[in-house]
This record gives sequence, C-alpha cells and structure tokens, in this order.
Amino acid sequence: MDGRTHLLEIVAVLVGAVGGGLAAFQAAGVVPVIAMPDSVTTLVWYVIRVTGIAAYVALWLTTIAGIAISGQIGGKRLPGAIVYPLHQLGDLALSLSVLHGALLLGDRFGGFTPTSLVVPFVATYRPVWTGLGILSLYLAAAVFWSVEVRPRVGYGAWRVFHYLAFVSFAFALLHGLFSGTDSTSPAMVLMYLGTGAVVLWMIGLRMRPTVPTPARVTSRA
Repeated sequence: MDGRTHLLEIVAVLVGAVGGGLAAFQAAGVVPVIAMPDSVTTLVWYVIRVTGIAAYVALWLTTIAGIAISGQIGGKRLPGAIVYPLHQLGDLALSLSVLHGALLLGDRFGGFTPTSLVVPFVATYRPVWTGLGILSLYLAAAVFWSVEVRPRVGYGAWRVFHYLAFVSFAFALLHGLFSGTDSTSPAMVLMYLGTGAVVLWMIGLRMRPTVPTPARVTSRA
C-alpha cells in the first residue's frame, strides 16, 4: 500500500478522533454546543454521506478482491499487482467508517449520541438499519485484525472466522440501502444492488466445483 493511502487513513482517524471527542464533550456538557449555520449543517451532511459511501465502496473492493484471491478468479486478467492492493483497503474502510460515525454526532437532525453510535439498535433514527451498520463495523474490524492471531489459532480456524467478512458486507449493504437519506435515489439503489450482485456472482464463481483438466493423450504413430 502506498504512502498516499496511509496518509488518508491517518487523516481520517485524526479527524474522526477529534470530531468524536468534541461531540462527546458537548454531550457531557463540558463544551457548550454552538448552533451551526444552515450552510455548515448542509456541508456536514454531505461529508457524512461521502464518507459513508466511500467506506462502503472500500469495503466492497476489499471483499471482491478477497474472493478473487481465495478463489483464484480472474487469472491473468486480474494480476496480483491490482488485486492485492485492493484487498488491503480494509483499514481504509474502517477509518472512513469511524469518521462517518463521528461526524454523525454533528448531525442535528439524527439525534445521535456517543452511546447510540457504539451500542447497536438503540439509536432513535432507524435503529435496526443503524444497528446493522454498527455491527458491520465491529465485524469488519474483527476480521481485519484477526490476521494478528492467525499464527496462534491456525490457518483453518482463521479462514472460517474470515467468512464473517461476508456478513459484515451484507450488514453494510443493508445499512446503506435503508438508512441513507439519499438511498431512495435511483443511482444509489443501482449502486447498492449492483455491488451486492457482483459479490453474489463472485461467491458463486468461488463455490463452483473444480473440473479436473483431462490428461493429454499422446498418440503413437
């Protein structure tokens, strides 16, 4: 992964940490809540949506890249120089997800609190779909960091645990499709359904039985 990707991750984490900390202090009454102009509120909403969509796309890319690697799908058409960097976008997806959640604390219409953004299904805004987004983040983080314990648990057990990445993606898809305020637009619906269909298609390719190549018979003249 190149330095620019690492820089984006660092910026996302820092901004998310600062924004989340400030919002937590405001919720606790330590820092007074300052009313934001409508223009700033609109800007925050756009940034919330952009970070959420970008996090979903990064998660989708790392998911399909992982399927391609494990199933050896694509061959020469998808060289490792492309697939492996895409599969390493998991940390960027996590960083953008954290930033997305931290910025939600600045959304005055959603009524989010620090508790409702870390505890699934307690938010007042579309609690089921918001809760699935939180669970998706937790599962993605667990899958991403599970590589650290792979030598201890063994490759087989780690691989089974790694299948939770599909659950994380499914939860993220449902979260985006049913909790996004702009998810009713045809373009967004097409994006979510299209990316979901690609994942299902690649899973189907991954699960197809392998047909052994028949041995070549050399005729004797």
